Amino acid sequence: MIDVALRESYPLLIRLIERVTRTDLLPNGEIARVRAAVLTQRNDESHEVNARVARVLAPKLEPARLPAQFPDPLSIARKRYIVVGSVSNPYVWMINSQLDTVGLSVHYVSGFSGVLQALRAAQDAGEAPHVHLDTWLTAREATELLTTLRPTSTLSVTAHDLEQNQSRENSDTGASLLIKRADAIHLLTKSSLHRLNMTELMDDARVFYVPHPSYYGSFGGSYGLPQDRSEARRLLQRNQSEFSVGLVGRISDRKNVELLLEAAEELQGLGEGIQQPRIYISGSLRTRFAERIIRRSVALPNVTLLTEDLDDRTAGLHIAALNAAVVPYHGYLNSGWTLLALSAGVPIIASRESTAREVVPDAALTEFAEGDAHSLADAILNLAHRDRATAESAALNAACQVHPDEIARKYAVAMAARIFRQ
Repeated sequence: MIDVALRESYPLLIRLIERVTRTDLLPNGEIARVRAAVLTQRNDESHEVNARVARVLAPKLEPARLPAQFPDPLSIARKRYIVVGSVSNPYVWMINSQLDTVGLSVHYVSGFSGVLQALRAAQDAGEAPHVHLDTWLTAREATELLTTLRPTSTLSVTAHDLEQNQSRENSDTGASLLIKRADAIHLLTKSSLHRLNMTELMDDARVFYVPHPSYYGSFGGSYGLPQDRSEARRLLQRNQSEFSVGLVGRISDRKNVELLLEAAEELQGLGEGIQQPRIYISGSLRTRFAERIIRRSVALPNVTLLTEDLDDRTAGLHIAALNAAVVPYHGYLNSGWTLLALSAGVPIIASRESTAREVVPDAALTEFAEGDAHSLADAILNLAHRDRATAESAALNAACQVHPDEIARKYAVAMAARIFRQ
C-alpha cells in the first residue's frame, strides 16, 4: 500500500523539486546536480532541452592535471617562482616561458592551496621563494598568504581582472593587501590602474606594463592559428558563404553571453534581402546563468550553441570559422579571447568603454555601447558591410606584434628587475 502511494506521488514530487530549484545555479554545485537529476525525469515536450540543461548542470569532470613536460624547477635555477598552472589556458605557460633565463625557476601548482603548500615547503627548506598571483584573492585568502610569506620571500601580482565585477559579488577583496605587499605589479593594459581606481600607483617603480601575448609558438597551445576559414568551415560542416560572429571558450558570468543572445534576437527581424548573420557560442558553460542561456538559445533560429569543453585544436577550428569575434563582457581589464581571435586573423566587436582599443587596431575593431543589445546588433551588421579583408589583415598584424616569444622575454626582464631589486 505504501509502495503504491509512493509511486503515485512520484510525478508530483518531481514537479515540486523542479519548481523549487528554478534559479540561477552554477554547474556542478550540489543543488545544480539535484536539478539535473530531476530534469532527466521530466517527460514532456521539453525533454530534449531538459536533457541538454542536465548535462551542463552536472558535467562529468576529469581530474585536472598539469602538463608533465615542464621539468622540476629545483634543478634549473636559484630562486623558486611559485605560480598556479592552468590546463585550460596556455597564457600562463607563454608568459612564464623565459623566466628561467633571468634566474627564476618556475614551480607550477594547482589552486590557492597549492600556492600555500609550495610556499611553506620552500621556506621550511631554507629558500626565499617568489609567489606570483594571476587573480585577486579574498581578504581572508590574502591575509593567510601574507601571514605565511616570510620577509625574505617576494610577491607579485598580475592585474587580470577588475577588483569589482558587475557579474559577481566580491566585496571581500584582498586586493589592497596584496598591492601593499607586492614587489612587482604587472599590467596587461595601460589603463588598468585607472580602471582599478589605483592611480596613486602611476609612478610606482613596482608597476610595469607588458601586454597579453598572442597564441603562437611552442607554448601557445594547439590551436593551429592562423588557419584557412574555408577549411575550418568544411571540417565543422558550416555554410561557406555565411557571415558568422561569435564567442569561443569557457563561458563564465563575466562574459555576459546574454547580451549577445539579446542582439541575436534583434537580428532576427531583418528585412528580406538582408543576409542574416549567424551567431555561434562554443564552449562549456561555467556560469550560474547556464540554464537560462541554453533555453534562450534554443528559441533563436540564428544561434548555434555548443556546450562542450573544447580542446585547443577544436577551439582553433571554431575560431577560424568566424568572420568576427564578439566580446560582450561586463567591465574587464583584459580579454584572452580577444588575443585568440586576433591570432586567427579574426576582427573584433567590443564595447567602446572596454580596453579593446588599447589592443585592437582601428581597422580590425567595430565598437558598440556597453550593455546595449541594439548597439551590438548594429555593430554586427556594420561589420558585415565593411572591407573584411582589410580588417582581417589588421587583426593578424596586431597578433604578430605581440608574439609570445618577445612578450615573454620582456616580462621576464621586467619581473626579475623588481624581484631581485635589493
